[in-house]
Formats: sequence, C-alpha cells, structure tokens
Amino acid sequence: MLDEGVKTKAIELAESIRELGEYKEFVEMEQLLKEDEVAQELLVEFQQKQQDFVTKQLSGEYDQDLLGELTELQSKLNARESVVRFIESYNRLLAVIGEVVDLISEKIELDIGEVYRR
Repeated sequence: MLDEGVKTKAIELAESIRELGEYKEFVEMEQLLKEDEVAQELLVEFQQKQQDFVTKQLSGEYDQDLLGELTELQSKLNARESVVRFIESYNRLLAVIGEVVDLISEKIELDIGEVYRR
C-alpha cells in the first residue's frame, strides 16, 4: 500500500505537471488532431494495415505491397500539420516528464527511468 504522504506528493506532482505549458499545449494539439477528420481516417487506415502487416509477418509472410501502402500512409500522416504538431508537443511533454523522472532517480539513487530508455 502506498504511503499517504507519498501519495499526496505524487498527486501534487501530477497537478503541477498539468499546469505546465508543455502539458497544456499537448492537450490542445491532441484536440486539434482529434478534430482533423482526414488525419483520423488516415490513422485508422494505417492502424488496420499495420495490424494486417504484423499478422502476416507472424505467420512468416512478407507483403511488400502492404509495406509500400504503410509507407505511403505514413508520408501522408507526416504531411498533416495536426499530426506533426501533436508529435512535437508530445515529445516536448515527454522530455519534461523525463527530467522529472531523472530528478527523482537522482534523489533516491535509483535509475527508475532506465527501463524507458532501452
């Protein structure tokens, strides 16, 4: 069971992170991505084809045409401003959270972020 003092501090930390500009920007970019109907259609299609590709690979089949379709869809996604802005904001937020994890690791002398860097 988590100590109440630690739990309280963790909640305070989470609330502080929610107040960061990086977090607020991420939420805004996530909403813009959700509102981009073209990007949403491309994402659904990409995920379906990706699942098909993985399924075929697991059964020992390599589908070059499907890989080409995935590459084309990835290019279309990368051309969408909403996708690019979402990814950039996500990466900025992850960098901040990574700094928090690194600071906690340093203070407790245990590299808790190691698993995420592998």
